Amino acid sequence: MNLIDFVSEEDAEKRIEVQERIDDLSRIERAMLHLWVEGYTQVEIGNIFGYSDRHIRRIFANIRCPKRP
Repeated sequence: MNLIDFVSEEDAEKRIEVQERIDDLSRIERAMLHLWVEGYTQVEIGNIFGYSDRHIRRIFANIRCPKRP
């Protein structure tokens, strides 16, 4: 399963937007997002990467709403 699979095939613009946003993520952020899509919890992801739950929440918050330069 891929995150892009959650976007309707008919909504081409949204699919492109989602793919571009994924492409902008770091390798670790993409790996974390992949695990989340696969069903891992934020606590489990934190344990895998050695990060606190608070740090994982912050990373996912930044993925959802990236800071603008």
